[in-house]
Amino acid sequence: MSKLLKHKIVDELRQRYGEMRDCVLLKFEGLDVQAADRLRSHLRNLGVRVNVVNNRLTSKVLKELEFSVEEEFFKGATAIAWGGEDAVAAPKALSEWIRTNKSVAVRFKGGYVDRRPLNAAEVKELADLPPMPVLMGILLGVIISPMTQFLSVLEARQREFAGLLNALIEKREKEEPAGEPAVERPDESGGEAAAEAAGESKEEEKAEPKEGPSEKTEEEPSGQS
Repeated sequence: MSKLLKHKIVDELRQRYGEMRDCVLLKFEGLDVQAADRLRSHLRNLGVRVNVVNNRLTSKVLKELEFSVEEEFFKGATAIAWGGEDAVAAPKALSEWIRTNKSVAVRFKGGYVDRRPLNAAEVKELADLPPMPVLMGILLGVIISPMTQFLSVLEARQREFAGLLNALIEKREKEEPAGEPAVERPDESGGEAAAEAAGESKEEEKAEPKEGPSEKTEEEPSGQS
């Protein structure tokens, strides 16, 4: 391969993988043309791309792109798959196709998540994870659960406090009439008695004759004689 051709391929690989952070490396041997077309079609429908690569040039470009390159990933016939909605998309799509087609020609070599290497077993575990929306829902549930429990405990404490407060109020209301001394109201029996006494004294004054004027009329004739 001429240097000019190598430079051209490297430039093309830089452009192709420049934005890539997650990918899967595949053992890609003994797959016939029709099976390869079915695989590419299956992956394309899920937004995942796959290419058979030159090991030496691809590993060189990935190093330049700050991937932690594992040499064992680039031995033998190698294909690289990347794309999809998230880091789980490519491993999951490939795992489904391998399982459905019972293929032995396509196997995981390893992969990368955020440019960090995963071995074949870790890629399989990644493929078995739920889709990202489901994972986000699970994570949200983990975050919300302690808050929900705290609010439940707080509400229970509030109800308990309200119950104790109501019980204390009822107890005070029952104890107050028995504990307070009876107070006589001046406008009832005492007021009526005073009114009756005042009425009697007025009647007595009316009944008694006034002696002053009568005595004066009797004494006046005796003064003339």
